[in-house]
Amino acid sequence: MKKISRLFLVLLLPLCLNAQQKAGFSATKKKDLFIHHPQNWHLLSFGKDSVYGTEVNRAYAEILKGKTAKKVVVAVIDAGVDINHEDLKSVIWTNKNEIPNNGIDDDHNGYIDDVHGWNFLGSADGKRNIQVTANENDREYLRLMRKYENVDTAKLKGEEKKYFNLVKRKSDVYRTASSIGLAEKMASKFDSIDRYFRKVYPNKVVNIQTFNEEKPEFTNDKDLIFAFELLKLRAQGAKYSADQPANILYTMADYMISQAKINYQNKLVAASKDDRAFVMEDVKEGQNWGNNQLSFQSSDHGTHVAGIIGANRNNSLGIEGIADQVEIMPVRVVVPSGDEYDQDVAKAIRYAVDNGAQLINMSFGKRVSPLKPLVDEAIQYAEKKDVLIVRGGGNFTENTDENVFYPSQFYNNGKQAKNVITVGATSPFGEIMGFSNYGKKSVDLFAPGFDVYSTMIGNQYSGMHGTSMASPVVCGIAALLRSYYPNLTAPEIRNILIKTVTILPEEWQGKQKLQNISVSGGIVNAYEALKMAGLSANLTK
Repeated sequence: MKKISRLFLVLLLPLCLNAQQKAGFSATKKKDLFIHHPQNWHLLSFGKDSVYGTEVNRAYAEILKGKTAKKVVVAVIDAGVDINHEDLKSVIWTNKNEIPNNGIDDDHNGYIDDVHGWNFLGSADGKRNIQVTANENDREYLRLMRKYENVDTAKLKGEEKKYFNLVKRKSDVYRTASSIGLAEKMASKFDSIDRYFRKVYPNKVVNIQTFNEEKPEFTNDKDLIFAFELLKLRAQGAKYSADQPANILYTMADYMISQAKINYQNKLVAASKDDRAFVMEDVKEGQNWGNNQLSFQSSDHGTHVAGIIGANRNNSLGIEGIADQVEIMPVRVVVPSGDEYDQDVAKAIRYAVDNGAQLINMSFGKRVSPLKPLVDEAIQYAEKKDVLIVRGGGNFTENTDENVFYPSQFYNNGKQAKNVITVGATSPFGEIMGFSNYGKKSVDLFAPGFDVYSTMIGNQYSGMHGTSMASPVVCGIAALLRSYYPNLTAPEIRNILIKTVTILPEEWQGKQKLQNISVSGGIVNAYEALKMAGLSANLTK
């Protein structure tokens, strides 16, 4: 594939830039950037290219040119990676102490034939691999319902009650179960309206005109009014006869109840599906699980993340990754549909650390974490080993200071991991994307997360949205710092990235100003981060 087209680059003269700096982005300009932004906009600079990228290209041209770098290993804990992709195969990590496909754990690390990484979502023989899981909210809700089968949950107290209520609020199964009761309640309202019409119009055919003209006497009952308005819509083109069964009313009531029950059954079946049982077959306590398969048809997400971080910059193919001296270590714990398991996440972090990863990207997450202490211990293990973890902040449009998105950088004991960076997503004109989570305490900084162009399975390329894309942008820049300034510790890299963000004028931003919804108040800036890293390195000589 040829190099990315530069036809859409938006180049403005200095005088135009000065005017724009004063005026900010107009609504027309914002709309134009959503449609016509440069394909590699996340690497570009506002000063030159009029988009709020990360100044990676500027850093290569002005700071890194002529400098030598040390290769670093970046673990991509995700949904697998296409390790044979034309733009990735040269940067995939290889376990040099493992002999391929001999069925022996040559390096005695507990994983057989882990030549390029590990898959925690498969059977040991490699014949079965998980492709679909349930949401953790629903898995946990079903577990708690079994636990409390003979318990009055209204009498739960303290943290137990708090956690149960949290799980219920987040669970789709609980909500759809509740909707059956709501449908039945609405059906009773329909029955009240039926009796009303039979009383007022004992010998009249009621049609839509009657509904529109009628001013019912139950105007103080909000539920009845709502039901009445629903029936108005349903009565379009139909007739209601008072001397025969109330077809409009009962048909609609039956439909609502049956649909609620169908939705509940569908959610229940999906939540009950748990293929992890076959993964853990014959796995004894203390043993590892999974297999060495890394590439799947469902690996687009992980492949895209890997490309953002380290796609080959020198092969004249496809795209340019951010870091030029990396090895990508794929570790699979995620599927496109459903949530990851805490046990797998904890194992994946430890696997990455024990096998030489200096950075870990985690573009996944969930809203309930039943085994959080297990994940906390793994993050603490990475912290002790000086491994930096970069994670996406989530795509629920929530304040994660109040609604935690797991795995969290905050331990259960109240302390915060010093080696974790949490990332929100921004647009080409520097505003937070509408889907992105945020938090004055829980989101450290922002990065491009709109239509970021990268690698896809089968030697393909495409744009994707999400904090899942913003996270590897930051991870790639962190890898640059670690490879060109290898003496920097994980906490030092984190602090440099936070201190050197691009701060936009508040008047340019929308209602959600980055200064109010993140620790740093800005967008990651590779150029400024590398400049500060260089100064820090000179001071320590």
